[in-house]
Amino acid sequence: MNTPPRALRRFAPFAFSTLALATSSGLLAAENTTLAPMDISTTASEADQGYRATRASTASKSDVPIKEEAQSVQTVTPQLIQDYEVRTLDDAAKFVSGVTQSNTLAGTKDAFVKRGFGSNADGSIFRDGVRSNLSHNFDATAERVEVLKGPASLLYGALEPGGLINVVSKQPQYQQRTTLSGSAYSEGGGNLGVDTTGPLGDSGFAYRLIAERQSEDYWRNYGVDQHSLVAPSLSWTGERASLTLAYSYNDYSGPVDRGTVFVNGHPSSASYDKRLDEKWSESKGITETASARYEYQLSDDWKTRLIYAWNNDRYSLDFAQPVSLAANGNLLRTANGAHYDYETTYASWDFIGRQDLLGQRHDLLVGLDHEDNDQYRGNTYRNNNASRRNININAPVYGGLAAPSLLSTTQSDQDSSLESTSLYFKDNWHLNDRWILVLGGRYQSFKQYSDQGLGRDYVVNLDKRDQAALPLAGVVFQATDTLSLYGNYSRSFVPNTTVDDRGNTFDPEEGRSFEVGAKYDLTPGLNLNVALYDIQKKNVVTTSNVAGLSVSEAAGKVGSRGLEVDLTGHLAERWDMIATYAYDHTEVLDDPSNEGKRLPQAPKHSGSLYLTHHLLVPSNLGGWHLGGGARYVGERAGDAANSFYMSSYTVADAFLRWDLPVTGYQTRLQLNVDNLFDKEYYPSSANSPLQVAVGEPRTARLSATVSF
Repeated sequence: MNTPPRALRRFAPFAFSTLALATSSGLLAAENTTLAPMDISTTASEADQGYRATRASTASKSDVPIKEEAQSVQTVTPQLIQDYEVRTLDDAAKFVSGVTQSNTLAGTKDAFVKRGFGSNADGSIFRDGVRSNLSHNFDATAERVEVLKGPASLLYGALEPGGLINVVSKQPQYQQRTTLSGSAYSEGGGNLGVDTTGPLGDSGFAYRLIAERQSEDYWRNYGVDQHSLVAPSLSWTGERASLTLAYSYNDYSGPVDRGTVFVNGHPSSASYDKRLDEKWSESKGITETASARYEYQLSDDWKTRLIYAWNNDRYSLDFAQPVSLAANGNLLRTANGAHYDYETTYASWDFIGRQDLLGQRHDLLVGLDHEDNDQYRGNTYRNNNASRRNININAPVYGGLAAPSLLSTTQSDQDSSLESTSLYFKDNWHLNDRWILVLGGRYQSFKQYSDQGLGRDYVVNLDKRDQAALPLAGVVFQATDTLSLYGNYSRSFVPNTTVDDRGNTFDPEEGRSFEVGAKYDLTPGLNLNVALYDIQKKNVVTTSNVAGLSVSEAAGKVGSRGLEVDLTGHLAERWDMIATYAYDHTEVLDDPSNEGKRLPQAPKHSGSLYLTHHLLVPSNLGGWHLGGGARYVGERAGDAANSFYMSSYTVADAFLRWDLPVTGYQTRLQLNVDNLFDKEYYPSSANSPLQVAVGEPRTARLSATVSF
């Protein structure tokens, strides 16, 4: 499990030597320059005003006003994360329209449906603009979350057309600050953490160190969720050049919970808080990330940027797989397990600048990147049929099913990789003070490879090269200082990994999207964003059984069209708010068996409303803040055949924070209560009525922080 990852060994020497050479030249140039020092303090988060963000970096790979983007971008700001004690991407998603939970693989993976599309393996979760292979991507290092809606393949390559989620990390700061934090969880346990940052004398360097230890009891009848995180980072800034190095290490373990079962399309009589697996059903692993980011100011208008990043998740997974349910309530299960090594290596070289031509401004991005995404499953255990055991869902007795131990030679050592090299550009062309024309394109050459099996059972499943050309065109009309209208047309692609029993492989899935929208400042601190979209995806592979063979064809086409509304910011004096609504109509447009059916996990209606009030009290009593709200998720199909549905649900949350009046320190005491009315609900399924996730009941967290 601790073997040095393969891709890191391949790419690290090249990437870091390139960065070292660039850094050396940058340092030499910086010594001889007379330009003013770079602004090292301005970040996108400083443009955040409470719950409202005015700038984001995800849509253009550089800090751009959201109103100038011809796409929908939503941000979960640091203030939102603090107030509602956001600890996972699921927590963050309730503040963004059109994003709901998908199949989380028994709670072990981040998984989201975005505008009708998404899964736990769609590659749509990014960390600081780099595709992540980690099981969970939100931790104590996260500062904000940016969600780019619609096709994002222009700048990020192979992606589903619904969009991407980018977790933006905290950076070293040049002001000294240390925060100590701790919390107690109502189910048992809690966490302790430290976040310290500041300059290293007058050297031009700044550091940051984030560490956290968590051990919390799982809310169902057994299991513990724990991790130990250490994340150091270091920045240097000169007059022309800057360099940031970051690393994180997270040792984690947690339950693998297959949820509950549905019978005749409805939740069974099984107890809501009792698991139907075994005490050995858990996930254990180590995640690591490393990145180096170098920027050099070529002139007043142009800079170049080099990035190398790597992330790796090495873990084991043991679970009790449901097989069938008898009429008497006996759930037949088999023991499965495997060891995994997932990693991404990424390197890019960008030129970012502003060029005036014929009196018109062009904000330009030109770049080259290389990405290697490798997913390896090592020893895989599939116990035989004779070892299967029942558990009664109404009176579960544990210990009857032994842990997985029988090695499968056909399913072990499965290696799947996608290696790609791309050239891309984007131009925000300011035709005049009101009109911005957005043009872009990407050419991507990629190689797919997959094999599996031990010894004589080894077989190469896929070995294929291909390429894709992807355009983007958009327009922004800044009608007034407070109203911006936009429209765009864009395309996306996702390589098909299907290989049927006849050895057939398939062209990538291709998506196209039309979108129009408006971004309007109702007041100086309150933003309204509205988007209408129409997405279609073709070359969706469908598989059928012909004379005992698995035979596939890329004839499928699916569609998603809808409306999104986000209202964010300062509602009135001492009042902040988040309000979202999404209508999403999904449909299988062409498929031998599922034509006309809804896409699984995708609700037709969803929304949320959260309000925060900053109480008016005497200053000697400190600052008091009270907030709460609810999210609504409509009915969803539980599988592709629409054989069962998960009912709609509404879940409320609330918090109370007291900023204590302690001289010389910033001290905070906060109580958060989630699922305030103890609602029983089912957020997603594993595309089977025997594996339906159960939502967390009412829980409370009491947290305290002190900063100095």
